[in-house]
Formats: sequence, structure tokens, C-alpha cells
Amino acid sequence: MKFIKKADIILIVSLLVLSLIPEGLFIATGQNRNTSTTNAVITVNGKLYKTIPLSEHSGTDQFTIQTEAGYNTVVVNEHSIGIVDADCPDKICVSEGFISQPGATSVCLPHKVMIEIRAGRNEDPDIIPAH
Repeated sequence: MKFIKKADIILIVSLLVLSLIPEGLFIATGQNRNTSTTNAVITVNGKLYKTIPLSEHSGTDQFTIQTEAGYNTVVVNEHSIGIVDADCPDKICVSEGFISQPGATSVCLPHKVMIEIRAGRNEDPDIIPAH
């Protein structure tokens, strides 16, 4: 049976401390803060209806999107957005809830309404910037 030696413990602790240095630098310089802007882009039948800057939004706003097929009531609450009421038969869009993360979508297929969250400036290569 092998026993852990004092040198092994020192090596393990040293490696753990070294692994935390980058995180400490990010915290100290403030580079870990989310500096990106997020926008909710609403399209109706493939055409831009409205763009809402979610990262700058405060409070609660509500509006209704009226299409030939029916209506969707949209609520913007602080930094999130969601469809809260619709007259479509399945109401899947209502059950999707609120979205706020870049890349998230909420869609009402019968009314051809889509809400997409886009990042304006983000370092994450998986996020498509809104232009």
C-alpha cells in the first residue's frame, strides 16, 4: 500500500492554486462581466416587425401583434421576452415561456411570428451577432 507523501500534497495544492490564477485575473480586471448587448428581434411572416434592446430594457411592457391569422400578446419583462397570450389553436408559443439568452427563440407557427434573442457584441464564438 502506497502512502501519500508530503511532497505529493504540496504538488497537488500548488497545481490547484495555479489553476485558479486565470479566474482571479478575470475577476480582478473585470473581464468576466457580460459586456454584450442582447436584442429581441421579432419577425412576422419573415419580415422584421420590431427590435427590442433587452439588455437596456427595464420594467414591463406589453403589446399585441395582430396578423391575418390572429393575435399574439407579447410581454417584455426586464431582460426577457415571451408570448403570454395567443388565439392559435395549440398555444405552444404561450407555453414556451420567457426567453433571454442569445440564440433562444419563441415561435408561433400558425401566426408566423418569431421572437429571436441575438447578441450584439459577445466573445462567444457560438453566438451569432445581430447586425
